[in-house]
Amino acid sequence: MDAQGAIIASRIVRVGEMRREVARLKEENARLRDEAAALSAHFAFALLAARDLETLPKGSRFIIVDGWNMVLGDGSDPRRAKSSRDLVAKWQAYLASRTGDFVWIVFDGHDDNTRQDGRLRVSYTGGSGAQRADRFICDFLRMARFQGLSHRVEVVTSDKKLLKEAERLIKK
Repeated sequence: MDAQGAIIASRIVRVGEMRREVARLKEENARLRDEAAALSAHFAFALLAARDLETLPKGSRFIIVDGWNMVLGDGSDPRRAKSSRDLVAKWQAYLASRTGDFVWIVFDGHDDNTRQDGRLRVSYTGGSGAQRADRFICDFLRMARFQGLSHRVEVVTSDKKLLKEAERLIKK
C-alpha cells in the first residue's frame, strides 16, 4: 500500500469512528430528552402534591404508596393487592372511612400519567430504568421536609431500602 492508500484507509476508519460517535450522541440525546420531559412532568406533580400537603386538614395524613411493590410484593413480603385496580379500590375504600387523609399511589410506568379522583391520586412515573417510583417518592419527601411537613407523610411499601430512606428523610 502506498502513502495515498494509507491516508484513504485512515480516513475511512475515522469516518466509521465518527458515525459510531454520532449514533452514541443521538442515543444519549434521546435519553436526555425523555428524562427532561419526565422531570418536567414530575415537577408539575410535585407542585400539585406540595399544595395538597399544605392544605391537609389538621390531624390528617398524606399517604404515598409504592404501587407495584404492593401489587407484586417482594421475596419477604407478599403482595397486598391482586392488580393495580385492586390496589386503587382498596385505597378508595380506606379514604371512604378517613375523611381528611390523602393518598397518592405511584407506579413505575413507561409513560408519565396522573389521574385524580377526589383525595386519591394515581401516578405513573414515565421514563425508563429501575427504581423510578422510589426516586419519585424520595424527591417528594425531600420537598415535604423543606416545607416542614414531612411528619404528616406516611410511606406505604414493603421495600426495606425505600422505607429506611423514607424514615431518614421524614425525621431530618
